[in-house]
Amino acid sequence: MAALPILPFGDRNPEIDPEAYVSPQATIVGDVEIGARANIWPGVVIRGDHASVRIGESTCIQDSTVIHAHSEDNPAIIGNHTVIGTASVIHGVYIGDTASIGEGCVIFDGATLGEGVMLAPGSIVPSNVVIPPRSLNSGAPAAQIRELSRDEVEQQTVRAETIAQVFQKLRRWQSL
Repeated sequence: MAALPILPFGDRNPEIDPEAYVSPQATIVGDVEIGARANIWPGVVIRGDHASVRIGESTCIQDSTVIHAHSEDNPAIIGNHTVIGTASVIHGVYIGDTASIGEGCVIFDGATLGEGVMLAPGSIVPSNVVIPPRSLNSGAPAAQIRELSRDEVEQQTVRAETIAQVFQKLRRWQSL
């Protein structure tokens, strides 16, 4: 398997759990922590150059997503069992556990997305906006459409775990 582009920035080095999957085509820089069974897909860039980035367990960061933080006041923290859709851009935000961020979303500095939030594809969350837990949100700027049921939030957890299991198999196959 090819060497991964996992790079220090100053005295900050990425810490990746041995059970995580990181695509050889992803780039991880600086003060980044990636939890167990998380999966980082091709083309993803995660930069902990100006502030820390924390990605939880069984969290899925899909193709061509960019995650970074501009200042120590707004680190990027993404919870457990969260799915970040393809080509999303995440700037110094807090995203709670079991969230589902649709493809092509942009979330700006200081935003907070509660546990179980679902953000429709293409949505934009402005700086410092707080999105309540267990809510479906859409638009530019994102606005709440409705509350999510417990079953809908549980399905988000199941989806994240299913994706994590697929990438655990891929990781094992690549090591053969």
